[in-house]
Amino acid sequence: MRLLLASVLLVLSASGNSALAQPTNPSAPSPGEANNIAYRILFQRTLLYKKLADQADAAHQPKPYLRRILANRYALSDDDNASLERIAIAYQAALKPVHEQRMAIVNLYRARFPFGVVPPGADVTPPAALAESQQQEDAVTLLYRDLLHNSMREENFQKMNLKVTSDFGGHR
Repeated sequence: MRLLLASVLLVLSASGNSALAQPTNPSAPSPGEANNIAYRILFQRTLLYKKLADQADAAHQPKPYLRRILANRYALSDDDNASLERIAIAYQAALKPVHEQRMAIVNLYRARFPFGVVPPGADVTPPAALAESQQQEDAVTLLYRDLLHNSMREENFQKMNLKVTSDFGGHR
């Protein structure tokens, strides 16, 4: 358990550093796409740190610093940190049906190619519904980003937003 926790934290700290984590695609994402990516990652990281902290508490080895990692990184007050956690939980719940729909689309697409073999001349164009589900996911992400924005003082959100998009906006 400790080894798993240590390796997850190592990966998170390394990938959170934008100088170390380079995008896999050399073309930079558009500003709107970068914003979606950044907040998607922020919400996922928030939930991951919460899960790790909850597991440590359950194992009677509390690690309170896990609950403050993002708050310290983005200079969040206790209230803003609590809002981020609540919004990340709600975001995950709102995104679940979109992900389930996306997986159904992907599974149907993959079923066209048994054993992953694409016959010569086969149309491998992804279904249009896949792009639609991506748009739905982007809309949910922006909605929850805006909810976070509305829960914070403007200047605090702008400072955090600058750091978040700098840290996570270049990932794909």
